[in-house]
Parts: sequence; structure tokens; C-alpha cells
Amino acid sequence: MKKDLLKNSNKKAAVFTANALIICTLMMIIMDVLNTAGVFILDKTSFTVVTLICGVIMCIPKLLMIIRGRYEEWMKYAIIASIVVAVGVAYAVLTFHMVMAFTLPLLISMMFFDKRLTFFTSAATIVTMIISHIVSVFTSVVFDDPLVTMKQVIIFGLLPRLAMFIVISIICNVVGAKAHNIFNKFMEYNTESEMRNKSLDTIINVSRTLYTVNDLSELAEMIRQSVSSAVSAMLGFTCTPETSAGIFCENGVLKRISGDARGKDTFHGSVVESVVGDTAFSYPVKKEPMQEFIKIQENSVGMCFYNDEKLVLYVSAVFPPSEDTDQMRKPMRIFYNNISTAINRTLLNENMFRTQESVILSFAEISESKSHQTGQHVKRVSEYTKVMASCAGYGESQCSEIALAAMMHDIGKLMIPPEILEKPGKLTKEEFEVIKTHVTYGEELLKNSPGEVMNMARKIALQHHERWDGNGYLGYRGEEIDFLSRIVAVADVFDALVSKRSYKDGWAPADAYAEIVRQKGKQFAPHAVDVFVESYDKILEILKRYPDEITQPV
Repeated sequence: MKKDLLKNSNKKAAVFTANALIICTLMMIIMDVLNTAGVFILDKTSFTVVTLICGVIMCIPKLLMIIRGRYEEWMKYAIIASIVVAVGVAYAVLTFHMVMAFTLPLLISMMFFDKRLTFFTSAATIVTMIISHIVSVFTSVVFDDPLVTMKQVIIFGLLPRLAMFIVISIICNVVGAKAHNIFNKFMEYNTESEMRNKSLDTIINVSRTLYTVNDLSELAEMIRQSVSSAVSAMLGFTCTPETSAGIFCENGVLKRISGDARGKDTFHGSVVESVVGDTAFSYPVKKEPMQEFIKIQENSVGMCFYNDEKLVLYVSAVFPPSEDTDQMRKPMRIFYNNISTAINRTLLNENMFRTQESVILSFAEISESKSHQTGQHVKRVSEYTKVMASCAGYGESQCSEIALAAMMHDIGKLMIPPEILEKPGKLTKEEFEVIKTHVTYGEELLKNSPGEVMNMARKIALQHHERWDGNGYLGYRGEEIDFLSRIVAVADVFDALVSKRSYKDGWAPADAYAEIVRQKGKQFAPHAVDVFVESYDKILEILKRYPDEITQPV
């Protein structure tokens, strides 16, 4: 960026100077016209020749830009050379009237923030001044110059003016050097500021995803990937740093999220040692006073996170040695806080999930124990739903929540009289209407329960008997039916078909499969049937794994 900005600045300075030289040429032409008209008393022929020569020389920079069609860095030397030569020609004729013009190239060179160019300008100007001053003995048209001999010209004319120019040149070089240093410091600050902003943008972007999961293992993998992305962006690496994340459980068990990292983790009683590549990291199991929770070295970053003073998770990254790690410190501390917040949120959600799981399992056991015929129907439907949800694209933690919610699909049957629920024969129309009320009872039982799992369970309990064609219990149709309820509807019917009851024999799984497919777009949502078909082999495994006490025809 520094190089591009300097080049852009030089381009603007060069274009400005080239245009200014064209204006100077026009001004000299005007002065020549005035001199020809007798306003000045200079030799008309000599001044006209000087005007023409200087005009041609000062037009060269503009012509070069037009011919090349763009600015190039070497052109700044051509511009300075053109000005120095033009001033030298004019000085050879007008002598002391033009002495101050020799400072013009110096001032122009300072616009390019280039110390070498300023030095080149000083040297070229001194040489040109000496040559032009000596030539002026023979070409000067200034009538009031008292210096007529070569000795007088050199001692009383050239040397004082040369000394004065050298002093001015030194001042300009010093000022130019300071301006160059100021420009460099500004660019360094600007670059650092841009890198900080870029780092913060990267951290904001990678942090967003950390708040979308509720499983600590899944979060650890996301943190590992996020740290890798953040370090690469901050230091401008094209290669991916080696990263590792680990979970430390209360019983001293280590769970390493290895990813692309080589090495191993070991527990030594009070510390965990994590080896990534050739670098070892040490993380205390218990939070220590004055402990650094984030360590940034020239080739590594290590972070550890605690909950209730105990180590929960750690992440390490190893990368090629870099001198720019200082600029990582502030953004990485912000990143650390974001990760820490995400971990605490996940732990809180996990605790809430376990609480909801305990409640749901208790309800499911009560619901299942009420009917002596359904066996492990609730467990199987839950597992069917889990594999189908995974096939539909849900993440691992989401699938676990969905499976838990699916256990509550028949919770409303707790409110149905046992004599109807376990009637061995065919139900009357009135009895079937009573059975249908279990969906609204289920929704009513769950509607005030907090948490996302309970909210999913409430919708599933209410709508798992709805049909895609609108002929279900409550008349919901198509997209009106909750997405997860469409999946549970397929799982529930399949298990009901293959299960033996006192009032019916169980179907062969192949026949139940064919019936589900036949009802695609009618009883069942098309996409729900599609994921059922894709998950069918796993569903058969679940059916075998959780048999009822009554043998099923698998």
C-alpha cells in the first residue's frame, strides 16, 4: 500500500509540474513579445533564442507523458533534468537575474518524497550553475553587470552565488529528508491502522459463527479453524498455520480436536502440555493468579479458557516466524474475549440442554410406561428422526436436540383414558376423536416450557399427525406444517406400521418402506420422504437395535 500511495502521489506531482512548465513556457513567450515591443531592454535576438530553447526543454516532460500514455517513476528525473537545464540556459544569458530560479528544481524535487532525487537535483544544479556562469561571460545580455573578466565572474559572481545555493541546497535536503521520514511514519501508522481494522473485521467475521453452536466439541473445532483464519489474516500468511484445540474435562480426560495439527496432548496433574508441530504449550489446569490467558510469540499463539477457575478449553497455533506479532496483541485479546463469551454461552446451553433432557426423558418414560404395547416406539422414533435430520443438513448438536424433542411427540397420550388407548379392537368414531386430542393436549402440556428444545417438542407434539394434502388431524397443509413435524410424521408412521400391536400384526419393513414412498406428496412431505429413503439403511439398523418385547418381523 505504501508503494502504491507513493507512486500515486508522485504521479500527481509529476502531472502538476509538467503542466506548470507549459504555463512557464507561455509566460516566457509573453515576456519575449514584450521585450520585442521594447518594454524590456534585453537583446531581442538572444532573448528569443533563449525563450525557444527553454520552451522546448520545458515541454519535454509533458510530451513524454503523452507518448508513454502513463506516468513512470523515471519521469521524475526527466522532469528535474528539464527544469535544471532550462534554468541553466536562461542563467547563461540573464546571469544574476535568474539566480533564484536555481532553487525551483530543488523545491519541485521535494514534492516526490525521494531523498535520492533531491540529492540528484542538488548535484545537477551545482554543475549546471558552474557551467552556465562561465558560459555567461560570453553570452550574457545583461548590460548592468559590472563583472566583465573571467576572474571577476568566478570570484565575485559564481562563488558567492554557489555558496548561497549550497546552503539552500543543504537546507532543502534536510527538510526533504524530514518530510520523507514524516511520510514514512505516516504510512507506517496508516498501514498499522489498516491492519488493525482488517484484523478487527476478521475477528468480527470469524466470531459470528461461534455463537451458533451449543456443543462444546463442535465449538472447539470452530475455534480451532477461526484462530487459524484470524492469524493468517492478521499476518498476511498465504499458508495455513498449524492449529490444535483441546477440551479438558473435570475427570482429567483430554479431548483433542486435532484438525491439521501434528503432536499430542498430555496431562501432568497440574498442567496440560499440548504439542503442535515442534512447539510445546503448557496450560495450568486451575486458574493461577496473574496468569496470562493468551501468549503471543514470534511463531505461535496459545490461549486457555476457564470456567469456575478450572481449565475448560485451550487452543494453540504455530506459524512461520514473523516480526509483526505485536500488531496481533490487541485484536487477539478482543478475539479471546469473544471466544470466552462463546464458551460460557455453550456451557450454559449445555447445562440447560441436560436439564431439558432429564425432564423430557422422564416424561417419555411416563408416556411409554402408560402403554404396554408401544415398547420402545418413542426411542426408535427419536433415533429415526435424528438420522433423517442429519441427512436433511442439520448439525450434530442440532440433531441431538431434534431427537430429544421428537421423544415428546406422543406426550399428550398421558391425557387419553387407558381403556381407549389400549383398546384391542377397532376404535369407534367417537373414540378416535378422543385419540386425536392427544396432539392438542401435548401442545398444551409443553407450551409454557422454556428452551428451544421444548419449543421444538411443542410443535412436533401438535403437528406430527398432519398430512401434506391437508387431511390430517388439525387440517394443516403443505408448508403450513412445521419442518421437523414433517420428518417426525414419516418416522412415526413407519414405526407404527412395522410394530406389532394387539389389534394388528406388524408389517414387513420393505412393505412399510413402499407405503411411505407411495404416500409421497400425499400424506407426507416430498422432502421428508426423500430423507427417509436416503436414511433407510440406518433406520433399519435402529429398528433392530431397539426391538419391542413383541418380536418384530425384521
